Amino acid sequence: MTHFIVIKPYNDAPESPIRVERGERLAWVEESNPQGDWANWVFCRGEGKEGWVPKQILTKDAKEAVVTEDYHAKEHNLVLGERLVAHSFLNGWLWGHKVSDPTVLAWAPMNHLAESNDDK
Repeated sequence: MTHFIVIKPYNDAPESPIRVERGERLAWVEESNPQGDWANWVFCRGEGKEGWVPKQILTKDAKEAVVTEDYHAKEHNLVLGERLVAHSFLNGWLWGHKVSDPTVLAWAPMNHLAESNDDK
């Protein structure tokens, strides 16, 4: 597994991150700029929820999106110098855990991280 260190604090984690399940139907509201920093994200709304969902797990049917796999937008708040372990990467984000708490998996923006050779 690859290790990262926080080089820029991040405190924008949503209080109620969107969680979607395979087969769920959502309103396709807005797609992110394909040439921007956050390409391949779609802002969706569902019953009692809204948020950004990876385009890769959506199929579009007119103005509706169908979810093809489960997704949870839980994000880490990051403190300068914290260390993370990557489990996967998607659209400029890392899915992983903090070294200080390996029980909590969440997303962290790659533009706040640098790869670290230190695996402690």
